Amino acid sequence: YFLWGRVQARNTNDDSFFVKVDDDADNLWMVAIGEQWHWDTVNDRDIADPVRFALNEGVHTIRIKLREDGTELDAMLLTNDPNLVPGDVEGAAENQVHP
Repeated sequence: YFLWGRVQARNTNDDSFFVKVDDDADNLWMVAIGEQWHWDTVNDRDIADPVRFALNEGVHTIRIKLREDGTELDAMLLTNDPNLVPGDVEGAAENQVHP
């Protein structure tokens, strides 16, 4: 699975979050810089871009933790489609899953 966020990161001092799924290690998500809201896949700085989450059927917990106070997040999208472009998903919003 791939996890996307609709983010805003205005500069390199405000461009990251920690992302954790279930009991896995934190991923240091370096968000793409931009003055406008835009979709960005969760990556793990210098390790994986994008991060591929191995999820089995069932309930999972996604934790987004603050790293820099100016980085903004307003929606998340989880998909197993590596070719999906979230900007093309009408009404994509928090807590929606797109197979």
